[in-house]
Amino acid sequence: MMDLEKYFSKKEDAFYTNDRGEKKFRGVLKYYGDTLRNDEASKQSKLPPTPISTVFSYVNEFIELLRTSNGYCEKNVRFNTIVLDNSIHSIIDNGIICNQLNWKAPIYDKEKRDYVEWDYKYDVISSVFHTEDPKNIIWLKFTQKGHVGVVAKSFDINFDSKNDDGKPISSDVLVKEGGESWDKSFVMIFPMTSDILGNRSVGDLELGIGNYLIEKNVPIIDFYSHNN
Repeated sequence: MMDLEKYFSKKEDAFYTNDRGEKKFRGVLKYYGDTLRNDEASKQSKLPPTPISTVFSYVNEFIELLRTSNGYCEKNVRFNTIVLDNSIHSIIDNGIICNQLNWKAPIYDKEKRDYVEWDYKYDVISSVFHTEDPKNIIWLKFTQKGHVGVVAKSFDINFDSKNDDGKPISSDVLVKEGGESWDKSFVMIFPMTSDILGNRSVGDLELGIGNYLIEKNVPIIDFYSHNN
């Protein structure tokens, strides 16, 4: 059986140590004087994009490796549909291709340190896939040139340039850094069910999927995001 642990190791160069000796994730705003993520975005954008169907297959492949390691040896082979916003979207094996959807921004309560409102579509996905929590998803966005823009998790699928605090969204900054723009026509969503997660967190799976794609030579514009 393949040793999967290597995919759950964070890249050390995704972090820096500040003046207080604290380990911090690198930013993307150049006035901080740190351009590593920006430079990598430019580098990744110059690589030929992996076909979108191949990226989808790679993620499914990694998920099946995880399911097998968790004792579920029969593959999820399926092709059916899910209705979101009164339109039909394809479920293929462990993932969904969601076309032409708008995603309502979630509301995060800083005191409760949790989301208190989110788009109902996450609840529909959770109900269909029987996830333990509606935010237990991994999603991928792509650029107009076909590059993976970012591998991410939770409720905040969007194509915005700024977050609720008015701060630039890192992946948007980096996509523009590479001279690209978002393909807003679709997103890939992979619900994280208990047979996939095992004893790992959704954050672990975000890291694992990103690293697996990198090992498969898939360019990712926001190359380090899944390490945060």
